[in-house]
Amino acid sequence: MPYRGIHALPAGPPEFSDLITVYIVRGDKMNVMIDAGVANSVLDTSFLDRLDLVIITHLHIDHIGLLPEIIETYKNVKIAVKSGFKKYLTTDEGVKRLNETASRVLGDLYDIYGAVRKIDESKVIEVNGGDKIDIGEGKYLEIINTPGHAKHHISVLLNDILFTGDSAGAYFGDVIIPTSPSPFNYDEYIKSLKLQIDLKPRIVGLAHGGLVNPEVMSRHLEQMIKKDFNVDVDIGGIAGEILRKQIEVNLRGLRG
Repeated sequence: MPYRGIHALPAGPPEFSDLITVYIVRGDKMNVMIDAGVANSVLDTSFLDRLDLVIITHLHIDHIGLLPEIIETYKNVKIAVKSGFKKYLTTDEGVKRLNETASRVLGDLYDIYGAVRKIDESKVIEVNGGDKIDIGEGKYLEIINTPGHAKHHISVLLNDILFTGDSAGAYFGDVIIPTSPSPFNYDEYIKSLKLQIDLKPRIVGLAHGGLVNPEVMSRHLEQMIKKDFNVDVDIGGIAGEILRKQIEVNLRGLRG
């Protein structure tokens, strides 16, 4: 298929804007964003005159932080999350738990990324694996259940483009990095990774690393099965320090 109407946008903090990539998929019925970056994000969506839906792949703070600002900018937007988990966006207790967990797991990265704020329950819809969203022009976004990184993780398939969130690793400097912060379910992650490889996508959109060749997923599966976690990547500067700390967080999750 032609890839018109798909945009990959940096949504990390100013110190490392490319840490996180969010995706815009445009159709004549709907404009959809996949994930929402950190609260302290450089994300610029000013080219969009409307945004109808944000699909959240999972409820970690680097994927949901900017939601209040997005809702303020796009008054009619809805937020889609895995069924059964909207309370973590819409209740004081749920948001408190997200922030406390993130602070404990991330350490000083939590302050760099920024805290999550509650959003109104009326803005949130729930989705399940197998759901298909018609955005027009023959484009359908299919929800794929991909637990492991988190029990509420979903991926999104657009014909032969697969947006994996954090269910298929991260990719920086030609190095594949496990996306495995605590709590992490290794067996479920492997099942989800194999499932996505079997979908045979032509392009994969990682939340951390951008658009990549699908062979990256196969390399990552081999890495995870062999438990070859000697990750060595140095991109330099403040961004490199942030990436190093995030890698440490992820490897701690693998070691339990």
